[in-house]
Amino acid sequence: MPPFGPARPLLMGIAIGMAAALCPQAHAQNVGGVFGPDVKPNSKAIEFRTANAPRSDGRPARTTSRLHYQQTVTDNLRLRAVVQGADTNTSGFDFDLVQFEAQYQFLEDERDGFDSAIRLDLLIGDDRPDLVSFNWTNDVPLNDRWALRGLVLAQVQFGDNRGDGLFLQTRSSLRYKVNDTYNIQVQVFNNYGSTDDFPAFRDQNHAIGPAAAIKLDHGWAIEASVLFGLTNATSDADFRIFLAKNF
Repeated sequence: MPPFGPARPLLMGIAIGMAAALCPQAHAQNVGGVFGPDVKPNSKAIEFRTANAPRSDGRPARTTSRLHYQQTVTDNLRLRAVVQGADTNTSGFDFDLVQFEAQYQFLEDERDGFDSAIRLDLLIGDDRPDLVSFNWTNDVPLNDRWALRGLVLAQVQFGDNRGDGLFLQTRSSLRYKVNDTYNIQVQVFNNYGSTDDFPAFRDQNHAIGPAAAIKLDHGWAIEASVLFGLTNATSDADFRIFLAKNF
């Protein structure tokens, strides 16, 4: 394992502490990421994610886990397949959704000054609306160590449980590159609801929190994060672990 310098004990402590908090509980939780635009040619990866929100404000504790596999098919196009499940009050681990994604990068930092990509998602859910999501993500380097990432998600629901209108989200992160091995971030998630009838701010989902990402040997990487809810409709805290293997 590569050296992490003086910050290694802190970062590993965060990861271990979050992993201990991620015991099976109930219902689905946020396993979404502030995903970037970069598509690496000739790459493959598999990633496992799990997220837990402890019991708070009368809400039961709940956990969601997901697994995805991705592979680039051209220098600019990457495909991904996702399967997700959740632990519930009445049973063990239950199927939640499958999702298929196609991401195309059309701007590159080396040539254009920043990275930009579009991604099209198709989600088929169980006891949730099916949807198509149109996403635009950008990564803007501020200097050698700081970078800003921002993305917009616009979703259309279909099927028996569909809602009307265009469902809008934004996600963003401010990232500090400590070195080639690890970085630290502040992440922000915003879910505004449907354009058909935007809910009041307190009924929308907004969260912010820190993250730490570490690259390990042999293509492994881990990201540990926590999100703190900013509205009544949002969980007080989400503890999240993402574990990836790049081939």
